[in-house]
Amino acid sequence: MSAIRPFEAQAIRLMAHGFLSEEQLCSVFAAQSLSSYEYTGCGYFLSVKDPSLPEAEKTLSDPAVVGNCGDIQAGFVVFLGKRQLTLECHTWGAVDVPANFRELDVAVSTAPVNFVDLRSAT
Repeated sequence: MSAIRPFEAQAIRLMAHGFLSEEQLCSVFAAQSLSSYEYTGCGYFLSVKDPSLPEAEKTLSDPAVVGNCGDIQAGFVVFLGKRQLTLECHTWGAVDVPANFRELDVAVSTAPVNFVDLRSAT
């Protein structure tokens, strides 16, 4: 079983689209263990090392990705660098991301973009 949960892979794939290749993503998703994991009390950081990942540092947070499970709403950020991928999962609502969030049935989507047309504003 992969160390990366299916909802985490979906979040990573959405944010890394156009930056990481399919081969790099598959390699990360095939990892059998995490290089690190830290629960913060309102979310977590997990990391996977892979030689195919970039050495250069890059933060991926666009599009905004949301994970929902009941009353829990979480956001995600991907940090790349030094041949490592770190996924941050953080609270994006009134309810903190619980310690067992990775074991829950989380639905992932991109956040809606609020479009405001100000062309006719006075």
